[in-house]
This record gives sequence, structure tokens and C-alpha cells, in this order.
Amino acid sequence: MQGSYSPNRLRWLGLACSVAMAASAYLAGEPSQRGPGWGVGVALWAVGAAGLAAVWWRLRNVAAPGWLLVTGALWALPLLLAPPLGSHDVYAYACQGELVAAGLDPYVAGPDALPCQWLDRVSPTWQGTPAPYGALWLVVERFAGAVAYGSLPFAVTVLRLAAIGGVLLATIAGARLARHCGAEPARVVWLGALGPLTLVHAVSGAHNDALLAGLIVAGLLAAVGPLPVVAPLAVADSSARAGRLAAAGPLARAGQLAAAGPLAVVERLAVAGPPAGTDRRIAVARLVLAGAAFGAAASIKATALVVVPFAVAVVPWARTGRRRIAAGGVLAVATVGTVVLLAGLTGHGFGFVQSWPATAGNVQWSSILTGVGMAVGYGLRIAGRPEAYATAVEVARLAGLCVLAAVLVAVWRRALHGGVAQGVSAAGVALLATALLGPVFYAWYALAGVAVLAATAPRGRAATLLHAGAAALVFLTLPDSLGLVTKTKVPGALFDVLLVCWVIAWRVAGARRASSHWSQSGGRTAADLVGRSASFGRR
Repeated sequence: MQGSYSPNRLRWLGLACSVAMAASAYLAGEPSQRGPGWGVGVALWAVGAAGLAAVWWRLRNVAAPGWLLVTGALWALPLLLAPPLGSHDVYAYACQGELVAAGLDPYVAGPDALPCQWLDRVSPTWQGTPAPYGALWLVVERFAGAVAYGSLPFAVTVLRLAAIGGVLLATIAGARLARHCGAEPARVVWLGALGPLTLVHAVSGAHNDALLAGLIVAGLLAAVGPLPVVAPLAVADSSARAGRLAAAGPLARAGQLAAAGPLAVVERLAVAGPPAGTDRRIAVARLVLAGAAFGAAASIKATALVVVPFAVAVVPWARTGRRRIAAGGVLAVATVGTVVLLAGLTGHGFGFVQSWPATAGNVQWSSILTGVGMAVGYGLRIAGRPEAYATAVEVARLAGLCVLAAVLVAVWRRALHGGVAQGVSAAGVALLATALLGPVFYAWYALAGVAVLAATAPRGRAATLLHAGAAALVFLTLPDSLGLVTKTKVPGALFDVLLVCWVIAWRVAGARRASSHWSQSGGRTAADLVGRSASFGRR
């Protein structure tokens, strides 16, 4: 197609596909209103989404970030003028915001406690379910619910603006991060701003994962690169600081302690701090800013915390054990401090933890290990043990968490032997693994991992898998938010079993090849191991 169509013509073809998808939102976007036009709407959705994915793929070699960004804005416009596509979670966000604005605890009550005036637009799954999100996102929801004045479209617009802000932050920060990784900024814009996954689930669906992604990418950039403007940080002696804290009020004292915490970590590990040629105050400021970004992201969804250990691998001066401890200490203190500060200032605390079990009630094969548990459960049903189905799913989910822990440790250890690009790649892989191996997976959970990996421009089979997977995730739902995974449980579960078997066979074959190479070469040297580790994420 690219040989016969210029990029400008592809831009307008993509706009036509976006218009078709927007039309499908009006014809087939409401599950309770499946009239004569529903079939036409679904057809427009399928043709529009497939066409948009094809046009987007053909633009992958365009090396003009500005042109791509304008194209993304053009494609997003029809979707912004239409109801949400692929998911109606944004309606639940609006109702949760109205709940908070009314003074009710969103971690105890669901939208039906008011009841929310838009309750009929919320999925039954979320009508009585407390909010599973952190304090920062509840602030965004409350703002949307408070300023809407009873207008659901206005509340949706506010929430979409928050998601678009996250997309822009991820794109701008990702383009700068790509330079540190030796990648082309245009690829970041292409994957992060033009991708079908972003357009459907961030721009149209307004999922909070978009803002989460932006904060994570910005945090990684702060950890690896210089800040545009950094004011000098004066570190006074401990006695003077103690006097100021004693004279300050409780709130001011808490703020000063939060700011002094990371500095104290580096002061105690002065020998292990940045090299002599690095301004330690600026280095600490970068890490504090990175930790604040990660803490803000974790105050949307706690899964963002998984990226913190991997951020240590991208800090340029943290290449020895003690320096890594120093950098990790600053990042951890700043991240946790931000989470605690936001939870305290907003008054919401950590009630979202008690809401997590409610979200795990959705059993779908889109989560790989959950799908394996479903397949085992179906086998037990055939064997006359239907009561063991739930146990099989729970055991498989527990196994998935164990596999996830092993994957995270292995990826992190490899990242420590590489440079910035390897560290950023590892962070993206960790986010995707956390999403895919968790108990529940939805397409928009991949937004953060894809945004991080976009800055590394993976090559070869890894790039093909990432790009194809990001586009294919759009087709897991229909315009009216109906998840196709709920209608394909048996074949989907069998697919997960085959996928796991293939991965195991692939790993076993790889281990045998490595063992054969070891025996033929008389053992690999340490330099060989470091070389293989340094190539991680760039294949």
C-alpha cells in the first residue's frame, strides 16, 4: 500500500477509518439498544479498526515526528466527538467521581450507593463495586464529577482530557527518552500516539492507564536525563535542619521531611553517590522527580510500583553495587513518600487495597494463566468434578504470580548488565509481564508497557510481536464494550494452554542449544555472558 499511496493519502485513509469507527459508536455503542443498525455498526467497527491498523502499519517508516503527531490528532478528532468505544469504564469513572463529590467513601460503596444519575450506563460489574484506584485518580474523578453539573458528555470530556494529557506526556517524554536509547523519536510518536490501541482505549475510552503510562515514561526520563531547569538544592547541616523542623507546623514539617528523606539517603552513602564529575544535588533532584512521578502513577494503579527497581538500571552513574543502593534508596523513599503524601492530603488513604479482590472476580482467558486454570477446570467438569473449577483457576493464578516473580527477577538481573536502552526495555517488559500474568487482563492494561517499549524501538521478531499485539488487542472488544473473551471461553482457554506449551518447548530447546554450545566451546566466559545480557531488549 505504501508503494502506491503517499503518506498524505494514507493520512486521509486513516481519517476515513476513524470516522467509520466513530459512526459505529453511535450505531452499536450501547449494549442495551441493539436495534436494526447494530449489525451495520459492528461491521463499520470491524472494517474501520482493520483499516486503521493497516494504514498505521504502512506509516511505520515515516521519520517526521511532527507530521505523525498532527496525523494522530486528526485521527483522534472523530473519536472525541463520539461516545466511548470498546469499553464503558469511563462511565464508571464519572459515577465514582460523583460519589466522591457527594462525600461518600468510594472504597466502601459503589456508584449504586447514591445512586449515580448515570448508573444505567455503567456496566453491572462496576455498579456496586468499590473503586480499585489510588488517591490521585479519585481526585481526577471527583473533579470530573463535580464540574459536569449533571452532564455525562461533559464528565467524559474531562476524563478524556486527562487521558490525552497522559498520551502527550508519554509521547513527549518518550521521544526524549528514545534519544538516550539510540532510537528514533518518530517511532515513539508512531506507536504511542497513532497506534490503534491508544486511539481506542486512551483517546476514546479515556482509560486511566494512559495517564499512568505518561507518568511512568516521564519518571524514567527524569532518572536517565538532565532536567530542563533545576534549582540548586541547599543541604543544610543536621542541627539547622532540626531547628527549622521544630519551628514549622505539622504540615510543613511533613513536607520538609519528605524532601529531606532522599537527600539523607545520599548523604549517608556519600562514598557511593554519583562520581566526582556529577553534581550530586542535581543527581538527587532527578531521582526525587523520578520517584515522585512513579509515586503519582502508583496513586492511580499500584501496579506501577513494579517499574521502580528497573529505574535503577537506567541511572547513568549507578553502575556499581553501592551506587545502585544509593539510587534505589532515593527512588524508593521518593516513590513511597509521594504515595503516602497523596493518600494523606486527599484523605482517601489506602482503601483501594480492600477493593482488589472484587476485580479478581472476572475470570477470562485474556489472562494467560487464568486461561490455563479455566482449561483445567473444564477438564475437571468433564471428569465429574465441577466444584473444582474455581480451585483450578485460583491455583493457576497463584502459579501465574510465581512465574511473574521469576520473570521480573530474571529481567531485572539482565537489565543491570546493560545500558540505558536495556534498562528501559526491561521496564517495559516488566509492565507487560505484570499485565499478562496477573489474575485479570484487559487490552488497555498494555498501554503503559507499550509506551515504555516505544522509546527503545525494538527490532526483529520482538518489534513484530509488539506492534502486531498492540494492534490485535483492539479486536478483543466490540463497540458496545462487549468483551469477545467472554464469548470464546473454551477456545480461548485452549489457546492459552497451547501458548504455554509452546513457550515451555521453546525455552527447553533454547536451554539444550545453550548446553550444546557450552560443551562444544568448553564453557562461556564472563565476557560472553555480559555481552548476551547487554543485548537484552534490542533484538
